[in-house]
Amino acid sequence: MTDPQMMPSALQVAHAMAQVLRTKLAVFDAEEIVLTREEAALCLGLAEGVSEHLDKDERAAD
Repeated sequence: MTDPQMMPSALQVAHAMAQVLRTKLAVFDAEEIVLTREEAALCLGLAEGVSEHLDKDERAAD
């Protein structure tokens, strides 16, 4: 039986998505960029994760 694949950490996903977006945004004459469904889902997941983390920090500070 093979070892289960390790899931990347949120930080690893964030670095990877930053690189994808940085590369796509580097084409300065492009008026639009296109994300694959997977790229968009990863961006959404990161945004939701950060939002949840900030919500928890805010509640803890109260």
